Amino acid sequence: MNVDPSVLLGLRPRMMSVAYRMLGSVLDAEDAVQDAFVRFQTAGAVDSPEGFLVRTTTRLCIDRLRADRRRQEYIGPWVPEPVDTRAGAPNAALAESLKQAFLLMLERLSPDERAAFLLRSVFDYEYAEIAEVLDKSEVHARQIVSRAREHLRHDEPRFRPAPHEADGLAERFIAACRAGDVKLVEKMLTEDAEVNSDGGGKATSARVVIHGRSRSARFLAGVFRKRRWHCEMHPATVNGAPGVVFTTGGAVMQVMSLRIEDGVRAVYMTLNPDKLTRWAAAAVE
Repeated sequence: MNVDPSVLLGLRPRMMSVAYRMLGSVLDAEDAVQDAFVRFQTAGAVDSPEGFLVRTTTRLCIDRLRADRRRQEYIGPWVPEPVDTRAGAPNAALAESLKQAFLLMLERLSPDERAAFLLRSVFDYEYAEIAEVLDKSEVHARQIVSRAREHLRHDEPRFRPAPHEADGLAERFIAACRAGDVKLVEKMLTEDAEVNSDGGGKATSARVVIHGRSRSARFLAGVFRKRRWHCEMHPATVNGAPGVVFTTGGAVMQVMSLRIEDGVRAVYMTLNPDKLTRWAAAAVE
């Protein structure tokens, strides 16, 4: 098919953005996007390259989610693969949908619900286009989106602080963690705070989600106390949220991000080395 390569290259960020949000994995998203490009090259006449590629990418992601048993067999809490988003997202919907809390929320949806919800709520696709992606009627596509919204209704953010307020709280919170000041850390956590520590059985981490203000504070203070002796800590923007990158000899050992809603509501820690290989290289918007 004779299509300007620069046009195809320009479509890749949108395809990656859909695939990453569907799968929560940069590596899996890159594989799905590459497979979609291969199918495009052998598809013959295509009226809309963007329509074909996004549709094919989404369908490939749905198939992967239906067949994927790795999360069922995963050791310990599962956290979406972190991405460096210091450049920021083009709009508020894209920025919010990149956050790890949002991606974890999507785990409650079926593959079809996840695709329909993302295409409608994040990428602003028409219901007719979503129906074509899912191979459903338009009426059915509307029902799937409505069902997905109902499933997610109870997990909407309670409070969205201004960016400078979130960054200020994050700086104070991280400083308290580094100092090992459990009481101060505890004061900045919400009562229902939780810590998700993802080692995947390949790095030392908590095998369960840590729940509650007091337990979370003690756990975090302990983590920072151990890390500060052999790691450098760098402030970062992780999936659109304030965070920290821990490095040793230039190698990324851990990435942490914060969910801030009237305090620190959740902490997401990624230690699984398989999830850190594409940390600063992923082209996701």
